[in-house]
Amino acid sequence: MTKPYHVFISYATEDEAYADELARSLQWLGLSVWFAPIALEIGGKLLDSINAGLMASQFGLLLLSPTYISKKWTSYELDVLHRQHIEEDKKLLPIWHGIDKAQLDSWNPGLSGIVALRSTEDPNTIAKKIANVVYQGCPVVGVDPSYENPQWRFLQGRGELYLNNRDGGAFNVFHAATFPDSAYPIYVHERPHSRRDIVLAVAKALYYRSYDELSLMDDDREQMKVICKQHGFDLDAPGFDPAIYG
Repeated sequence: MTKPYHVFISYATEDEAYADELARSLQWLGLSVWFAPIALEIGGKLLDSINAGLMASQFGLLLLSPTYISKKWTSYELDVLHRQHIEEDKKLLPIWHGIDKAQLDSWNPGLSGIVALRSTEDPNTIAKKIANVVYQGCPVVGVDPSYENPQWRFLQGRGELYLNNRDGGAFNVFHAATFPDSAYPIYVHERPHSRRDIVLAVAKALYYRSYDELSLMDDDREQMKVICKQHGFDLDAPGFDPAIYG
């Protein structure tokens, strides 16, 4: 089931500076992050907000430090995340922040057995490794523009996404169909898409004319038809209907 947040960041307030830098790096890569300074609203109930974030997140990121293991609030968050890890197979992503295995073993032996990152790496590097896990290794990820949620519109040929880097431009499904093999799979609409998946989306957009005609000139349309035919979707074939392909 799709959840509103990719990552819930559990941290001690004393470590907020590092957590904030990490949260921003994750957001640059297109991840939706539950991070208290961003998610909490004035007048909201703290416990209710935290519980909602814990339930609404796909991964639990633990910024483990000596302060973290001494706090009641972080112990509460960890208890919930650990239970979700066991009961719902929620993945935990630990980061050791000024703490070692001996300290973790004496506090929570179960955590020390989970492969972790160390905060001695810079937050941008750590964020890329986390994004690689969330995006299942896809080299290109379609990131929502801030003003709308166009993932489904993208697949219909009616919207654009941004490349998952700081200077990546916008692209639509027709652009994606011409990407090199090294760009695949592409992570769109909460799952990886192969080239065939993208070309099938193009075939559907052309067949059902769901696309924005301003985004596809006549010459480009013919190029897309050729690409579709190369992948087994011949729009000019008698009786062709892309719906039979899923």
